[in-house]
This record gives sequence, structure tokens and C-alpha cells, in this order.
Amino acid sequence: MTKLIRLAGIILGVMGLILISVMVIGFLLPSGWSTEREALIPAEPEEIFVHLESARGWELWTPSPTTGFQFFGPESGEGSGRRWDDDQYGEGEFVITVSTPPDSIRYEVEVEGGAIRIEGRMRLERREEGGTRIHWREEGDFGWNPLLGFLAGRMDDLQGAQLEASLESLRRLVVEGRPFEPEEDQGPGGVPAPSGAPLMEDPGAP
Repeated sequence: MTKLIRLAGIILGVMGLILISVMVIGFLLPSGWSTEREALIPAEPEEIFVHLESARGWELWTPSPTTGFQFFGPESGEGSGRRWDDDQYGEGEFVITVSTPPDSIRYEVEVEGGAIRIEGRMRLERREEGGTRIHWREEGDFGWNPLLGFLAGRMDDLQGAQLEASLESLRRLVVEGRPFEPEEDQGPGGVPAPSGAPLMEDPGAP
């Protein structure tokens, strides 16, 4: 019995040391991340921008929480936003902060009272040969959460994949008139991310 107790103590001690090491490493890892994607859409900037300048417009081409949400601010332009309190995504807010038709927009996202913050911008470049190239960049910070510190290094792949899927949905909306359907674009792992919000995974997943 004494040996079993001693062995259990050693195992618990090793596990505790591993946990502490993981936490320390997580605190030391950069909490900030950024990702950038672009797409070419065969339409003029004015045709595309109408879907970018309002929070309601974003629902037609990118995943959004479906429960506990409300719109606020003007219908379009600076201040147009959306709040949600969703079981899957928690509490969050998306708001357009700068709108320069038909060239660019900027927006901010806060999740769980600012525990996660994201700034995004989309720039529309009119091409002489026709069509519009869209440049989309997001930057975020996970703060002092040691587990999310491990996730920050993967966000270019994870969130970048979600930006690519949303840009394709935007292309279909503009060119084909077909709005986003949740079952079509789920993102990695089958989980859609809300407008501008990060696609969250279990930080301990392989």
C-alpha cells in the first residue's frame, strides 16, 4: 500500500509539473495573431461594397450566430453593428468603424467582454482589365490566456481558411445572387465562425 501511495504521489507530482510547464509556456507565447487573404471577383467595387457596409449585409455571405442577437446603430456605414449571446460563440459584438465607399471598410470585434479583440479591414482594388481584387486582413489578440497562446500560432491557417470560405460565399452572392447557407460553408472542422470572429478550436486538440 505504501508503494502505491508513493507511486500515486510521483504521478501526481509529474502531472502537476507538466501542467505548470504548459501554463508557463502558454504565458510566454505571443498572444497576437494576424491573417490575410485575397480574392478576385468579376464585378465592380460598387456592386460588392453594398454587401460590406452594413452588419445586416454580412449575414448574406459569412457565418453568424443565430441566437440572442440584435442589430444596432445605423443601417449601414460607420457604427452599423450586431451583438449576440450565443451558446456556441458566447457574447460578442461586431461593428463597422470606418467606411469609405467603395474602397475600404474597417471593423472591430469583441468577444466575451473584450477577452478577445479583433480588428479587420477589407480593401477593394478596381482592376483595369475588369473585376475587383479584395484584400482582407484580420489582427487579433487573445490576451493573457495561456491556453489560447498555443492557438495564436495556428490562427493564420484556422482563421485564414474561414476568410477564404467567406470570400467564396461573397463571390457567389455577387455573381450568382446566391446568399450564404450554413450547411455550405462550415469552415475547418465543420464549425462556422461569426462575422469577423475567430474560429475557435479546443487549444488542447492535436
